[in-house]
Amino acid sequence: MRYLIILSLMIFVVTGFGQQSSKSALLPGLNTDEKSSGSDGVTQQDDESLFPRSDDSPVGFGFSVGAVTIDNKIHTQLSFMPEFTAGKFGMALDLRIFIDENGNIRSDNWDSFNNILEKIYYVRWGYKGDPFYTRIGAINDYRLGYGILMNKYYNTIQYPTIIRTGMTIGIDTGGFVADIMLNDFNELGRKKGGLFAGRVGYRFLGALEIGASVVYDRNQYATLRDKDGDGIPNQLDDFPDVYGIGREAVDTDGDGVADYWDPDRDGNGYTDNTQDPLNPDNDRNFDPSLLKPDPFTIESAPDKEQIAFAADIGYPFVRNKTFELTVYGQAAKFGYGGGWGYTVPGVLGKVAFINFFGEYRIQEERFIPEYFSTTYDLDRVVIKDSTGNGDLYPITRRTQLDSINTRLRGFVVGADFNLWDVVIFGADYQRLKGTNGNGDDVIFKTLRMNLDLNTSFVPKFKKAGAYFYQQNADDLFKRTEGTILGARLQYQISEGAFLVLDYRETYKDINGDGMISGPDETIKTTNIQTIFAF
Repeated sequence: MRYLIILSLMIFVVTGFGQQSSKSALLPGLNTDEKSSGSDGVTQQDDESLFPRSDDSPVGFGFSVGAVTIDNKIHTQLSFMPEFTAGKFGMALDLRIFIDENGNIRSDNWDSFNNILEKIYYVRWGYKGDPFYTRIGAINDYRLGYGILMNKYYNTIQYPTIIRTGMTIGIDTGGFVADIMLNDFNELGRKKGGLFAGRVGYRFLGALEIGASVVYDRNQYATLRDKDGDGIPNQLDDFPDVYGIGREAVDTDGDGVADYWDPDRDGNGYTDNTQDPLNPDNDRNFDPSLLKPDPFTIESAPDKEQIAFAADIGYPFVRNKTFELTVYGQAAKFGYGGGWGYTVPGVLGKVAFINFFGEYRIQEERFIPEYFSTTYDLDRVVIKDSTGNGDLYPITRRTQLDSINTRLRGFVVGADFNLWDVVIFGADYQRLKGTNGNGDDVIFKTLRMNLDLNTSFVPKFKKAGAYFYQQNADDLFKRTEGTILGARLQYQISEGAFLVLDYRETYKDINGDGMISGPDETIKTTNIQTIFAF
């Protein structure tokens, strides 16, 4: 029913985003630099305001008050949003204060240098396509080359619950081009992580371009939340608020006393761990195998890294006002025993107001196209019950490649268009098929959709939109950790004042049973606020 509601909204909602861009943002949040991609695969960029403005003033201020759901709890949100632009320079801050139901200010997003860094929504110089461009902060809809490894990556996927401060750099001399991306400066410290991506390309023989790319995830476990900083992820820590370097992490009998200190760890009424010579252990039936195992720690985790390489070649055969066509090919290989993947051929272009693309894809065993995608930070690591007895253990995406044990072939097609700034629609669909060793069909499907309608002709309604994304699923519309859906609506209360409803759902398999069930495994981010723009 939830999917039907969201998909229905995609038919009826209306938005003002299309006034500046022919491709709306897949996710809520500012997409400050993006325009629709040209047929040569190079994303051109423009600036878009952090909040509604009545003019083109280079300085803007916004204030909002509302409610937002964080960690499944309702918080009052106060936010001050100054934004500045001057030529090629632009900067926006997002200064938020969250107040819980007891009137306490949530201090854990203001108590460190990294937290202060997170208040920078973006700082940029130039626009992509300029000889030099750089941006620090939010990263939206990032693509590397023609996207075989990284496509539609967002570091804002869990914003504002989790804020990542990344960086992109672009160089374009006309012949030489380069793109560099880091997902989050905060991962470089204690977590010893960081997702890095880079591509270099060279144009010759006119517009023929060849390129080489690399994506490196230094620590896939860095995405796991660890509130007390003891190296044990919250989901595997029986005391996630207590720093104990492992001593305060395991509670087998659930009595609120950590096993390290608990004189009766199995909770049967007999002592088995008194640590007191005057009060000896007297549990004759104690079975240490029934205790929870030592907790998983990020520092000792195996197979932390992932790396992949790609090469591409493309040539724009046609370029005129009504029709553009580029033909390209690409190949990629994962490290650590991963497989190969190919696009032969791929086409992208434009007919009138419709942008389109299509690819024929071949992937060998242990390969996933668009591996670093919109949902990467959601299922970079998933928690699974490894024994069926509640023994939870994190599984990285790199490990998930092992489940791809057959060759798959298929296609991906997509299009987006802006019809007179009234209807703005984008969608793409992938279907890959193969046969496993038992002769059974293996099918992977990916679907992205977003629809916006301009509201300039509807009084008061200024922005609204809906979107759906699911990657590499055998059953579309079944909730998985790789599924995102949401909607956004903005209503003008008065001149300079707007009511905003922003709703998003993502999913987390907390008990590791392979299914999404119950309210705890549905992560709802609801943001209702009043924005005042000056």
